Amino acid sequence: MSGLFNIVFAIFLWLVVFLSFSFSEYYAGSILLVVILPIYYFLVFKDSKQRSRKAIEKLDGTLMKDEKIIHKGIDKRPFALFSRRSVFAVTNSRIINLQRGLIGGYTMRDYQWKDLKDVNISENVLPNICGSTLTFTFSQFPWIMVYPDLKTASDIYKVAQLQEQAWEEKRRIREMEETRAQAGGISIGNTATPSPTGSTSNNGKSMSTSDIADELLKIKELLDKGILSDVEFQEMKSKILSRNTQNF
Repeated sequence: MSGLFNIVFAIFLWLVVFLSFSFSEYYAGSILLVVILPIYYFLVFKDSKQRSRKAIEKLDGTLMKDEKIIHKGIDKRPFALFSRRSVFAVTNSRIINLQRGLIGGYTMRDYQWKDLKDVNISENVLPNICGSTLTFTFSQFPWIMVYPDLKTASDIYKVAQLQEQAWEEKRRIREMEETRAQAGGISIGNTATPSPTGSTSNNGKSMSTSDIADELLKIKELLDKGILSDVEFQEMKSKILSRNTQNF
C-alpha cells in the first residue's frame, strides 16, 4: 500500500499548495503552474531513464575484482516522488544498495551473503505501477528494503533464497565441527593400546586433542571475520587434521 499511498499523498499535497496559492491571490496559482510544476517535472521525471542508466553505471563501478552482478534493479517511481530512486544489485558475494542524494552524491550499503538472515517478497497494489517490495534482513545490520518491478524482484528473491539456504547449511556444518572438536570427537575410534606409562600417554593424547580443537577454533574465527575464505578454511582444517591422523 505504500506506493499507492505515496501517489495519493503527492496529488493531495500539490492540490493543497495550488489551492492555497489560488485562494490567497489569483496569479499565485498561475505562477505555480508555470514555474514550480515544470521544475518539479524536470527534477523528477525528465530524462529519468538516462539518469537511471548513469546510476546503474555508478553501481557497476563499485564492484570488486572478480565480482560479478547476478541481477540489478532500481526502485519504481511511486516510491520516490520527492527523492531520487535507489539502485541495487546482488552479486556472487554480496548485496549492494546505492541510495542517491537529492542534489547529488550517494550512500552505499553492502552486506555479504553470510550475514543474510532472511529475505521476503510481496507484490504491491497496482503491481504494474508499484512493482514489489523486497526486504533483506540481517543478523547484525539494518535491513535493506527496495521496490523493484515484479520480474526483477522475483529473480533476486530466488538468488537470495539459494544463498540463504547455502549459508544455513554451512553454519550447521560449522556448529557440528565446533561441537565435535570441543568434545574431543576427533579421537573417536581410537583403539590404541595404552603404553606402560599409562596416564602420561593419555595426558599427551588429551593435550593433542585440545591443541587440535584450539587450532580449529582459531581458523574458524578468522573465517568469521572474513580474513580466510571458505576454500582457505577447508585447506587449513585438512592440514591440521592430517597432522594428527594417528588419533583417529
